[in-house]
Amino acid sequence: MFERFTPGARQVVVRAQEEARSFGHTWVGTEHLLLGVLAQPGARGVSALMDLGVTLDTGRAALIQIVGRAGLGASDADALRTLGIDLDDVRRRVEAAFGPGALDHPPRHRARQRPRLRRARCEPAYRSGHLPFMPRAKRALERSRREAVDLDDRHIGVEHILLGLLDPKGNTAVDLLRHLGTDPQALRARVLDRVRRAA
Repeated sequence: MFERFTPGARQVVVRAQEEARSFGHTWVGTEHLLLGVLAQPGARGVSALMDLGVTLDTGRAALIQIVGRAGLGASDADALRTLGIDLDDVRRRVEAAFGPGALDHPPRHRARQRPRLRRARCEPAYRSGHLPFMPRAKRALERSRREAVDLDDRHIGVEHILLGLLDPKGNTAVDLLRHLGTDPQALRARVLDRVRRAA
């Protein structure tokens, strides 16, 4: 399927992975694909989002509120604070006892030592490599292919990915759009109208 993607659509997928990493997420979901779409403001159909006030910055802010960053979110920290637990104080104490960054990554458990070939050190996949796509993100990409077929397009562009994200069954991208005051079905109609007028 990716061979039919336009350069802009491929950039959406690459950008979605970058956005997921920037939030410390170890997956790519529909919310990250939506941010990837928003990072392509000149693409067909994306202007419909901009007209509704949905931008990359507002999308990121909504994602923090809905999903949060990796680790404890702001609401978790607030809940602990009501119990008298200050996470910043806990971090300072742990780092004073165990060194800076002691809470950043879980320790690796050493397996039984046995002779092995020397391997190059590499970073975990969530930092440098390919992040796995969540099932709904995969479904959205598959829907983008069907959207392209329905519009008689031979390629899959950014506009098709956006339409694929607007799943009536719902997903995190749809939740994010609703959080920003955007009706996904009305947005779908606007995008389709602009795509058809541009053809």
